[in-house]
Amino acid sequence: MDFEIENLLFKQVEKPKNFLMTKIINVWSNRYRINVYIEIEEDNLTKKRIQSSYFCHYNPGKLEIVGSPSGIYQKN
Repeated sequence: MDFEIENLLFKQVEKPKNFLMTKIINVWSNRYRINVYIEIEEDNLTKKRIQSSYFCHYNPGKLEIVGSPSGIYQKN
């Protein structure tokens, strides 16, 4: 199911250039928090950080982004 949620997310928002992974957390019922991580090089170290975060409602085959505290996502 996480694979489907990730695919539905990236149909709506652009995958970051240095994409590393997503962490999909079921908050309750059909509501999920999706954190998108990127890899960055800093001080000769490879680090990971959250590039964006989304609060979503998921039903099989459909993902609705309802909020983004990172402010990255703007609903059209």
